[in-house]
Amino acid sequence: MHPLPPLRRTLLALALPAVLLAAAACGDGPDPVPTPTPTPDYGQFGPAPKLGGNILKVYPEHGTTVSQAATRSPNPANPGGICAEVSFDGTPQYGQWFRMAVDGVEVTDKLTWVIPTREAPKNGRVCYAPPEGLTPGRHEAALVVQDPLNPNAQVKQAVGWAFMVAE
Repeated sequence: MHPLPPLRRTLLALALPAVLLAAAACGDGPDPVPTPTPTPDYGQFGPAPKLGGNILKVYPEHGTTVSQAATRSPNPANPGGICAEVSFDGTPQYGQWFRMAVDGVEVTDKLTWVIPTREAPKNGRVCYAPPEGLTPGRHEAALVVQDPLNPNAQVKQAVGWAFMVAE
């Protein structure tokens, strides 16, 4: 039997403590009780929507409560109701790229737009407000950005949010 060359003996001597340490760190199996992972409590509204891109802000804000009067729009020049501040970046037909649904019903044809300029607008505000306002209770809204010339195109952005209406 040949003795190990000095370099191999040195490497083995250095590696042995590391191997023993790694084996000890492995333990004797899984923990008997798994460590619980905290889950956020979003309440009745779910997680807040991710804003940015083409949909910058939504009103009423997610998880808030507004009066029924705030869901009406008595002044078309300054609409209220369910609104969003939007960017027209990458949407050549501007407002035609945006579709809205409230409580699962599409309301796109009833939207009011406020656009600060007619020539190459950068941003705008879109609102839906039925004359009678929304009924008291929990409501959901969704705004989708999609190419109006290609209904089969992938959605560019979708934002959903929920809020309460009080009397």
